[in-house]
Amino acid sequence: MMPRKIALHLSTDEKSPPMKIDRSYFRSLAIWGAGLLLMSASVPAALSEKAGPIDLTTTKPEAISNSYNLGPTGALGWMHVAGGMTEQSRQILITAVEKTSPADGLLEVGDVVQGVFGQLFTSDARRAFGHAIGRAEASDGVLPLTIWRDHKSRPVSLRLQVMGAYSDTSPYDCPKAKKILERGLAVLAKKPDHENGLRTNDLALLASGNLEQIAIARQSAHGLAESTPTVEKLWSDSNHGGMRTWHHGYNNLFLCEYFLATRDASVLPAIRSYTTTIVRGQGRFGTWGHGYVPPAEDGTLHGPVLPYGPVNAAGLPCFISLILAKQCGLDDPELTTAIDRANQFFGYYVGKGSIPYGEHRPGPVHDDNGKTSMTAMAFSLQGKQTETQFFSKMVTASYESREWGHTGNGFSYLWGPIAANCGGPKAMAAFMKELRWYYDLARRWDGSFVNVATGGGVASSYHGLLGSTGCYMLAYAVPLKKIALTGRDARPENWLSDPDIAEAIAAERWIGDDAHENRSLQQLLDGLGSWSPRERDSSAKELGNRNEQILPQLVAMTKSNNPNARLGAVAAIGQLRARAIPALDILAELLEDEDRWLRVQTAEALRTIGADAKAVLPQMLKAAAVQDATDQMQFGVGALAYALFYPGGAYGPKGILAGNIQDIPKDQLYPVVRTIAANPDSAARGCLKSAYALFTLEDMQALAPEVVMSINQMAAANTMFSKGIRLAGIQAMARLKIAEGIPLTIMLMNLPQWGKAHIRAESLKVLKEYRGAAKSVVPELKKLAAESPKEKDQIVAVIEIIEADTNPPQLISLAAHLGTTHDH
Repeated sequence: MMPRKIALHLSTDEKSPPMKIDRSYFRSLAIWGAGLLLMSASVPAALSEKAGPIDLTTTKPEAISNSYNLGPTGALGWMHVAGGMTEQSRQILITAVEKTSPADGLLEVGDVVQGVFGQLFTSDARRAFGHAIGRAEASDGVLPLTIWRDHKSRPVSLRLQVMGAYSDTSPYDCPKAKKILERGLAVLAKKPDHENGLRTNDLALLASGNLEQIAIARQSAHGLAESTPTVEKLWSDSNHGGMRTWHHGYNNLFLCEYFLATRDASVLPAIRSYTTTIVRGQGRFGTWGHGYVPPAEDGTLHGPVLPYGPVNAAGLPCFISLILAKQCGLDDPELTTAIDRANQFFGYYVGKGSIPYGEHRPGPVHDDNGKTSMTAMAFSLQGKQTETQFFSKMVTASYESREWGHTGNGFSYLWGPIAANCGGPKAMAAFMKELRWYYDLARRWDGSFVNVATGGGVASSYHGLLGSTGCYMLAYAVPLKKIALTGRDARPENWLSDPDIAEAIAAERWIGDDAHENRSLQQLLDGLGSWSPRERDSSAKELGNRNEQILPQLVAMTKSNNPNARLGAVAAIGQLRARAIPALDILAELLEDEDRWLRVQTAEALRTIGADAKAVLPQMLKAAAVQDATDQMQFGVGALAYALFYPGGAYGPKGILAGNIQDIPKDQLYPVVRTIAANPDSAARGCLKSAYALFTLEDMQALAPEVVMSINQMAAANTMFSKGIRLAGIQAMARLKIAEGIPLTIMLMNLPQWGKAHIRAESLKVLKEYRGAAKSVVPELKKLAAESPKEKDQIVAVIEIIEADTNPPQLISLAAHLGTTHDH
């Protein structure tokens, strides 16, 4: 028999491979915007989805690294995971038992839990166990289990603390929720600084309304304020990259909440320091990166967020803190402008989808690790009704999505419940009702909470930054309404109606029998008109998998008075691919529709259809040559850039013109290249790599200003991918032996930004093509070699090639073609 483990394992060192594609929506890899991988799941290395669950009474898994907390029992358990989900699990293998916990002496490591309350598991064992905890705590506290030990089944009963049942309005007017809050806050009060990197414990204590616990938060606020440098010192220390926005946003948020709750003016100087720094470091489009945007050489602020690029999970707390800072009395035109800039960016996503990783297209989910939740909070705090209602409805509908997210799910559980509350008490109650099983599983027997990673694995905090107990306590503190985040200043006119709440809950039914593959044709057609972007997307994709002749119905829907139905119909037509050919003229007309987002979605549909859309290529080229003055991110042109020029790969099919531009009339091709080369999205610009690779000298000369600009000037948005088009430009110049390519290559090699190793490696290949014609830059290369020990050998090798060449190629200058630019 295996020895009994007596310490709760609280680590998150598992490496998480991407989820494999499965029939449920969230088992797919969600790739959107510039193609960021936004979800991953921990799956035991020894098991594959194809293998299915093993019988734990006869076979033990070869590797165990993703055990789940089993609520207040004091035990951990492993179960089968597929696609990050435990839906197929029917047994639980006990992997740890904590000493003196309810399970101590009753469960042993190696036991297999087969069922609860006298019934074997017939559905997801994890959910069933969570529901069983609630059932036991609502009655006498006895949790009867059926376990397998020593080759036979036997009953074992654990005794949990009686907590009562959740009320229908929980956490409002709920004795159980109140007990959970009191116990959790007591844990925090004993160790308020433990895993408090982003001040979640401080916020929870402040939200308690308990004078003794507020006093603890006061000590933290004073300590933080006293250690905060003056405005200029903080800015000078912070405007050179790094990871400052993460801590500054949450520090400022806590200090603002503290001041608004206590009116303790001693923290105002620190609030001003953080606020001014956050405002100064904001990017052009209203976003922030891991660090701040430094001043340009001329001292101007608010340029592009430099590569790595924008990170909304870091920027949104900064945004929220600015809103609260203004409520604290800070009155500065720059602060107002910064809030307006962020409002414009994040408000763009209303009606379109979830908030993405950075400056990307909307996500096809209801929320991703709390970013939609944070956005709901930002607009709720400003009293903006349209935005608050859409984003809080998205959050309310995200209950099945909370476990997934880029880097994990810690922020999901910090922001999700309090953002659902932005839609009102009924919305939060509906959201929490769907997750009672999860919250009961995440709660430990001492009243604290753990973070449960996607696919298993528990830790007392999220990457050491968010104390899980503090995060969860904010949700349970909402009924107290003591701070802004927990609804102190809520505006009932912005709450969701009962029908809205019902629609939100219905939109997230996609597991098991509710999966789209199990729906009728009419249900899928109805789904195309849903308020939910996720529901429209899932319905469209499933219709693409069906063989029914639905094109006439979809074409009719494009003329609907319901804007959502038009969006859904266009998406579904795209999913038909070659079967959509008879509707291509309809799509071509919609590229000029008055509805901006319908234009974007039409471009996406044509991209999905791919080469079969070639019949309307002239209309696509015409649309792609026109910038949309109403869309600062130019998503419509960006989608057409992929449809026309994307080289093919992880982010979609090969564009129609990716392998051949020679047959396109120059008066149609050149305007499109000029517009896409100036697109603010780096990834959209990057699609031109395929065109640059096919340019003739005539093409290069005609488009010289735009090509040089696309190399010399980084695209302002989505800068993570800015190097693609810039490298493609110098590669084309080297192929055509363009003289200007040499200094441009050296310029790129000197960029001190994320991804510079790749840029330098590719640039060296370019210089090798120039051979002896690049002798003028040898001194610069020698300087780079001296400054770059890791790359010294590669640089020296290229220098030797250049210096050894006695027959350098004849170069062609673009000087005569660079004097003018064209209107886009």
